Amino acid sequence: MTTSAESARADHARADQGSRPVAGPRYRRWLLWAALVLALALLSAVLGGLAARNGEPLDPENPDANGAQALARVLSERGVEVEVVRGLDALLDTDLDGVTLVAARSELLSADAGQVLRDHASGAASLVLLDPGPGVGELLDAPVEARAFTLGTPMDAGCQGAPWREGDRVDGGSTLVEVTDRSAQARVCLPPSAGFGAGGRQAGHWVELPATQERPRTLLLGIGEALTNGRITEDANAAVGLRALGGESRLVWYVAQPLDAGEAPARTLTDVLPEAFVPSVGVLLLAAVAWSLVRARRLGRVVPEPLPVVIRSVETTQSRARLYQDAADRRRALASLQLAARRRWAERLGLPATTAVPDLLDAVAAATGVDQRELTRVLADADADDDETLVRTARAARSLEEGNLPR
Repeated sequence: MTTSAESARADHARADQGSRPVAGPRYRRWLLWAALVLALALLSAVLGGLAARNGEPLDPENPDANGAQALARVLSERGVEVEVVRGLDALLDTDLDGVTLVAARSELLSADAGQVLRDHASGAASLVLLDPGPGVGELLDAPVEARAFTLGTPMDAGCQGAPWREGDRVDGGSTLVEVTDRSAQARVCLPPSAGFGAGGRQAGHWVELPATQERPRTLLLGIGEALTNGRITEDANAAVGLRALGGESRLVWYVAQPLDAGEAPARTLTDVLPEAFVPSVGVLLLAAVAWSLVRARRLGRVVPEPLPVVIRSVETTQSRARLYQDAADRRRALASLQLAARRRWAERLGLPATTAVPDLLDAVAAATGVDQRELTRVLADADADDDETLVRTARAARSLEEGNLPR
């Protein structure tokens, strides 16, 4: 018995060694680790560069084509102290008396934030909004509206006096501002075309509102694209930008942040999403439904197939026995043998398979005349300290069935 067990264990070990894949050279592992470290380093460098680079439109520290770094630096070179402030909380900690306050990304501000902005900027010399958003009228509590309006041709000023000079032309109108109340003393310049708005609302890419008790002199500049790094050198863009923003010795450039909106969001999700987003999603959904229908028709009905391999029960039993042998789990192996023996005794004695072990042992003792303690050791006690005890108990259970069957 011991010799056959050792032979089976050796055969199993050889089979395992034959089925294990051969380990690759060590240098391959080192190459994989080096490639992983290099990829992580490159990813960290790229993400760090993206985080450090400011790409917001009309940002005074953005060197890209859509930024306004060139205009801010020229103002500084001409003696204007340019201070960049990010966020409404930082703006409230800044002294605005007698300064020019420039605000970008006003679409992020809510009406409540606009009230706070107006109260804090009441002592400023002028307030300049670059490319104001659709809610600028509610933001400033003024009779104005703004909407996106891109013009590809240069515009004549259409106004006289500062900061305009004869022959000034601006190329890069991106936002059109309309004055909704004709009684308002607003100065409208840079109309999209000659006579635009005649007989209706005054509209242009430059609207100047006079100072009131609630707000300073306010400029709504819908020429943000003309003041970007990519287009500041075209026509009179640079000259007009310098005159509009460089009137005072100190300029505070306020860049609104998403958290400045407060509890009430400045814009809804539909305002932020592109106009073609919803139709595009609809087309994609229809395409997905059509693709699903086509694929479903091609799949056809379900065809049952037999299993490709039939495993004999003896192979399963032998494999489980090898697992018990490898794990040296004698207790579990003996318990499995005793459970099978008890089930056979219950069937022979006409007892249910769910009969409790003590009741079954009483019935076996009555049928065979074997002592109760011996039956407990053979059919119920699964303790086996070594292989010899396991084999002896298994043989005793088999002998009990073969020699003491009920007549």
